[in-house]
Amino acid sequence: MESGTNAVTVLYYEQDDMVSLCSDVLTNVRIEADKRVIFPESFRDNKIIIAVLDGNCHVRNSLGDRPIYASS
Repeated sequence: MESGTNAVTVLYYEQDDMVSLCSDVLTNVRIEADKRVIFPESFRDNKIIIAVLDGNCHVRNSLGDRPIYASS
């Protein structure tokens, strides 16, 4: 696979807030041939990156969130 650019969604914790899961969509990030995403240095500062997802993803619920179920 060739290297290129793409959009990714990054799930992470801020180092000073390990309770709230955060997400950001980054566009035009460099992706290496081995599928490794190269983040700008400024983005990585003070973050603990949990996952990198292809494309623009929306996090509906995360650990600790209570989903609301419709009654039947």
